[in-house]
Amino acid sequence: MLLFTIAAFSWTIYDKQVDIPDDALAMDFDIEVEKPRTAAPPPPPPPPPPPSIEAVNEMELLDEEDDIEFVDQSVDENTYIDAPVFRDNDNDDVAPPPPPPPPPPPEPEVEEIFKVVEDMPRFPGCEDMTASKEELRMCTNRKMLEFIYENIRYPALARDNNIEGTVVVRFVVNKEGHIEDAEVVRDIGGGCGAEALRIVEMMNEMDERWTPGMQRGRPVKVLFNLPVKFRLEIK
Repeated sequence: MLLFTIAAFSWTIYDKQVDIPDDALAMDFDIEVEKPRTAAPPPPPPPPPPPSIEAVNEMELLDEEDDIEFVDQSVDENTYIDAPVFRDNDNDDVAPPPPPPPPPPPEPEVEEIFKVVEDMPRFPGCEDMTASKEELRMCTNRKMLEFIYENIRYPALARDNNIEGTVVVRFVVNKEGHIEDAEVVRDIGGGCGAEALRIVEMMNEMDERWTPGMQRGRPVKVLFNLPVKFRLEIK
């Protein structure tokens, strides 16, 4: 019993330590970002030229009106109208031309993707926190980094070949807080790009979703460039 009592007092629960680089979100290089497509309407066509007005002698108008002959073209139920006859250059009867093809369907509207918005998307974990936007940003960044570096696994091929560096994954946080169109835009080889992409796609498997970005009071899609650093431990 004495041994169990000493062991109970000596038992200490340690929180799991996650090794996060100090400059985990810093990028000392440029990432060429393709300009997001927008749903801006095409420019209107130019206005037609104004009609030209030509002065006509009043006497000429009177002479032309004297030569006009009005023909009764009214149609009633007893009027018979011959069907039009189509002929070719040899004056032979031919089938009528086919109707014109229908107009093409309108192009689907492309939803705008923002790079910077009034309220940027937030990784889950700090929703109950009452703080400023800057404090929320720091809190969500910390939660996101903990998620990344707690779940990431250094690829064996990269470790065996001493491959280190920064992988950049580009993705979109949509209006529902899901991750879309995730892709590796900077890879260092050795399987590091695939591992970083796996971690980003794991965010869609979480119980909680991202808080979507807001622009003018409405949720919008926002583009992200996320650096993921791979560093070998120095023994």
